[in-house]
Amino acid sequence: MSQSTALAIPPAPMDFAPPPTSSTPKIGYVLKRHRWLIAIGTALGLVISFGLFLAFHRYDPRYTAKEYFQVLPSNNSPLAQAFGSANAIVNAEVTQFINRQAVLIHSPAVLDPAIQTSAFQQNYRYPNNLTMKSDWLENHPINPVQDLEKDVSVAPIRRSALFVISMSWHDPVEVQKLVEAIGAVYLQVLQNQEKQALSQQAQLITRAQQKVQAEVTAKQQEVETYRVAHDIPGLVDQHSVQAETLAALNALLIRSEIAASQLKQDYEGIREEVKNNTLKLSPQMEQTIDADPKLSALQSSLLNLKQQYQVSKMTLGPNNRSTVVLQIQMATMEGQIQRVKRKLQVHARLQMLEHAKAAMLDAQATEVDTRRRRDVEQRLVGDLDAAVAKYENMLQTLHNQQKLLDTLTQKATIMNLRRSADASRVRLFELASVPNKPSFPILPHFLIVGLVIGVALSVGLAYLVEFTNTRVRTPRDITALLHMPMLGFVPDHADDTLLSGNPMTSVRTSPASMTAEAFRQIRGRLAAVSPGQPLRSILVASFSPGGGASTVASNLANGMALSDLRVLLVEVNFYRPILKTVYPNLSALGLTDLLNKQATMEQVIVAHPDLPNLHLMGAGSNVKVPRELSEHRGFHEVLTDLESRYDVVIFDGAPLTFVSDSVNLASRVDGVIAVLRAGVVTRGTVARIHDQLRQVNANLLGIVLNAAQAWGSGYFRQNYRTFFEYAAGQTAATPAVPVEKRLPGA
Repeated sequence: MSQSTALAIPPAPMDFAPPPTSSTPKIGYVLKRHRWLIAIGTALGLVISFGLFLAFHRYDPRYTAKEYFQVLPSNNSPLAQAFGSANAIVNAEVTQFINRQAVLIHSPAVLDPAIQTSAFQQNYRYPNNLTMKSDWLENHPINPVQDLEKDVSVAPIRRSALFVISMSWHDPVEVQKLVEAIGAVYLQVLQNQEKQALSQQAQLITRAQQKVQAEVTAKQQEVETYRVAHDIPGLVDQHSVQAETLAALNALLIRSEIAASQLKQDYEGIREEVKNNTLKLSPQMEQTIDADPKLSALQSSLLNLKQQYQVSKMTLGPNNRSTVVLQIQMATMEGQIQRVKRKLQVHARLQMLEHAKAAMLDAQATEVDTRRRRDVEQRLVGDLDAAVAKYENMLQTLHNQQKLLDTLTQKATIMNLRRSADASRVRLFELASVPNKPSFPILPHFLIVGLVIGVALSVGLAYLVEFTNTRVRTPRDITALLHMPMLGFVPDHADDTLLSGNPMTSVRTSPASMTAEAFRQIRGRLAAVSPGQPLRSILVASFSPGGGASTVASNLANGMALSDLRVLLVEVNFYRPILKTVYPNLSALGLTDLLNKQATMEQVIVAHPDLPNLHLMGAGSNVKVPRELSEHRGFHEVLTDLESRYDVVIFDGAPLTFVSDSVNLASRVDGVIAVLRAGVVTRGTVARIHDQLRQVNANLLGIVLNAAQAWGSGYFRQNYRTFFEYAAGQTAATPAVPVEKRLPGA
């Protein structure tokens, strides 16, 4: 097993005394422990809000008068009303029009004339006193236009084509008269603007209509000239003939290419077999070689020698000199026959090679000739296509211009009807009435605000008390205070609005979420830890139960598999195996069965159905044994076999705090990733586990801070805001799917 030394563990020992334990700052715990503080703060907020309500109600009440207006559709006309389409249509165009009316109402073109009306210039209580102005104008003498712009509000009514002009003031009767005056001036200004706009539009449409009519006439002449000059009907017939010829040549070319390719492969195969002297001769070639005169003469001589040898052996004996000489001559003759036969076989193979080469060259020549003919025909068809396409394009252009001319003619007719009707697009829907009760202050609103502020301040104070404990919460606690390597942090997925589905597969199921981005950054830093010597086996274990090791291991495995690496994810948490809940196809047989030789490698490993590069191995059917996984006599052999089969083997281990299996296994793998859930484990516990890993010579690749929350510090809050502002352009339309608060896995 290869050992990675890309990231060394600091040699100097670090002695940390475990600080006093404290509870995790979760909402339920904080509410329970500091319930009296929260109750007193909430009650104080309600009392203060009620006092403010009484003060405003006595000394500064406000009354709001409202006047409603209706927006008619943009194509509204007497002709449209005759067919029953006078009701407003709620669409985007109407909304944009209402927004423009809000700008107009707040402009000096409306507010200046409104201030000059009698509603502002005279006090309704003293109608005969022309020098006494309204109370509002008396209270805003310096710059009344700007003050009126701030006081007047224009807002659309949801799901309707209505909008409202409203204004708040101390006197209910006066504010009703002021709103009526503003509405009347607005309608008069709008009607004048619409008349001017209709006149300008009519002139523009008339000029455009004349221009398009001239273009249509010119295009008609151009189309007719082109049709006569190129004989379009005959051109179409010629195109059909040429297209059929081209199709036939294409089919012939395909057959020629296939034949040439096949003969080339045959030739190259024969040439390779001739080079290696492995070409098998045909029966006809074998018969030709056997019929060779020289070979036949040698075989006849060998037959005579065999007959003489048999006679000498029977008459003189096998050890007689004459018999031995005949035996030697027979061996010499057989060797000569073999040499002649080999020469004849070599010659026959060369003949077969020449025949194959000649056939290949003939097929290639046929292919070249067919391709040349096809190219010539293709150019002819292309020229015809261009001519026909140009004619069709001219017809389409003429058709579009005629449609445009018809549209302009229709618009001119509608414009003339609207000018003759002299009707505005906005009409008064409901006059402003005198408000009978104040719009400010409102007791429920004050109580709700007081309740929210009281609860928020009291809960915030309770959390501030809880944040004074010594539990590890931020990357700074790991790097600056504990001096340990940091691989990255994973946000609490309850704060990640883009996360959907199971967080253990967020890299694959929610790739746009900040959680998935955090795992990609961790995987990138992990690749940089050992650039020269890749990590083949990695143990992922948490400092405490529920730390999120299974989530980190699963997402790293999914991310590496998506990067085209063959990854095996192994469950070695025999106490609380969780991978089965995420990967239902996980086999019941697992690592314990493999170590006890009760199952084979193929039986315990299953492939992910949606991710071919990811394979899975469970804990096994008997998760109680072996407890000492790394001490099992077959573990080293199994680990070596797994590393040879996969690029990376990731072990999902048990917590380091209470179980010795993970600490022992840490010394057997190439590297260890320790997962720390924010706000759960104290610094002393982290230092103790670090010392244990160092004692067994484990290669600590780094620590992953899990469930880091946005409220933990300004650093996290800034990162969350920056990420979601950047991702909002792509995912703003995707609603966040709520998931559990607690990350699964050990």
